[in-house]
Amino acid sequence: MNIAIIGSGGDGAGMNECLYTLYSKLKKHNIMLFCHGLQGIINNEIVNYSINDLKQERTKGGIIIKSSRSSEFMTDKGFNKCISNLKKNKIDILIIMGGNGSYQATKKIIQAGIPCVFIPTTIDNDIKQSDYCIGFSTAVTNAIDFIQKVNTSMQAFDRTCIYEVMGRHCPDIANSVSKAVNACFCFVGTSKKTELLKAVKNELKTNTAPIIILQENTINIDELKQYLQNNIKNIDAKSAVVGYVQRGGFATKKELKMANGFATLASTLINKGEKNFMVAYDNSLNNFVSKNL
Repeated sequence: MNIAIIGSGGDGAGMNECLYTLYSKLKKHNIMLFCHGLQGIINNEIVNYSINDLKQERTKGGIIIKSSRSSEFMTDKGFNKCISNLKKNKIDILIIMGGNGSYQATKKIIQAGIPCVFIPTTIDNDIKQSDYCIGFSTAVTNAIDFIQKVNTSMQAFDRTCIYEVMGRHCPDIANSVSKAVNACFCFVGTSKKTELLKAVKNELKTNTAPIIILQENTINIDELKQYLQNNIKNIDAKSAVVGYVQRGGFATKKELKMANGFATLASTLINKGEKNFMVAYDNSLNNFVSKNL
């Protein structure tokens, strides 16, 4: 059986471990690796890596076969070219590691007659069909590390600091980081500036360097900083965008374990002849499960 594997959309630590595990557990099949995700299929960018090449990368962030966000795939011409290349390469199953956009693309490819398997990989943790997505643990850990390091400087000058974290439209990273660093307020999509003001004023009674966590895509960080400065006398407010450090570095132990679990179940089911499913993690069962696509 010919099996193709891609990483699609935003990268996240754990993707290399997932790729390595898939490759090693599906070795009885002919595996084809396309680089640059869906765009790579459109361009027919097939790359060759040995199992040892993949093993050396397994703990690193990013993904060795590279990823991309393909606007061309969204066009009829690009989509048809993608399907055509999959058929020309006689792909029996396409495995896609990706986030929300990739999940929708997977279903579209299935409808075009190409069997697929989807593995949720996004630091945002916003695939509602799964309670955990590969990349989340490392993103949270990296953000915590960044904030703890910067905040030693904030404390030295009695500065209040707003830290913007990733997550797109999902508050999971913000909420998890906020709890870990003991932030006085976590500003997410449902938050109000008046609530923030009250929390900061209260925190300043005992803490000269309060931490505020801001979920991206909610409010401009400089606007929020200015709001504090305009409404709290003598406050020294700063802002810091955590940014892409959340995606990089090395995967946490939890990340490697979760990535291995996703890939192991996917491989087991594929070897049994199953297709057109996604692997999800169910917190209530504390285990990995498959769901039909």
